[in-house]
Amino acid sequence: MIPGSKQSDDMKARKNKTIPPFRPELDSEKQVRCNHCGETYKEKEIKWDTIRERWVCKNHPHCDGSVVNLDIRHIDEK
Repeated sequence: MIPGSKQSDDMKARKNKTIPPFRPELDSEKQVRCNHCGETYKEKEIKWDTIRERWVCKNHPHCDGSVVNLDIRHIDEK
């Protein structure tokens, strides 16, 4: 992880208990589903896209699903 990067800032926010919205829990075992590729996986597998600066599907760049666009949701959500 690069100091001063979005991921670094995110880690600091988590330690300070100030988690910004749309960011996955790094230790979460909750299942999420990507509406773009249809795959179900653990929330902690969501990846940070340094180019678009947002959280994306674990299958990125082969999948364009994004947390910001609500393409990736917990499977227990309606």
